[in-house]
Amino acid sequence: MKFQGGVKEAAKMLAGLSKSAREKVLDLISKKDPKMAETLHKSMYTFDDLQYLTPMMLIELLRSVKMSDMGLALRISSNELKDHIMKNTPRGMRQEIEELLLGPPQLASKVEEAQERIMVIVREKIDKGQLIINKDSSETYV
Repeated sequence: MKFQGGVKEAAKMLAGLSKSAREKVLDLISKKDPKMAETLHKSMYTFDDLQYLTPMMLIELLRSVKMSDMGLALRISSNELKDHIMKNTPRGMRQEIEELLLGPPQLASKVEEAQERIMVIVREKIDKGQLIINKDSSETYV
């Protein structure tokens, strides 16, 4: 049996815990290794995980982020995420995102910075219970 461990696997396990259990584990880790706790916290959710947001949660997120960041960030995202966002975004916001998405070439570092700015907001909203990333499609949030 092949060992599958590391930060990504640990982050997946943490993401599956309840909020209180996740906070306890991260708190314990941060007492021994604050950098590791931060790395795990950042790794629990990726930009492409936004495809698992419900349309209402996605709109709530879009109200909190800069459209310029979203347009840039989508340049290196999966087609599934692009489709999900464009399909569930109000027309005005969608047009702004499309202009940036299809605009002149940008440095990859700028695009990654835009993704990280969005993910900071996403993690805050998840921690507050305002967003839920549900990767298990058999369960529905209402």
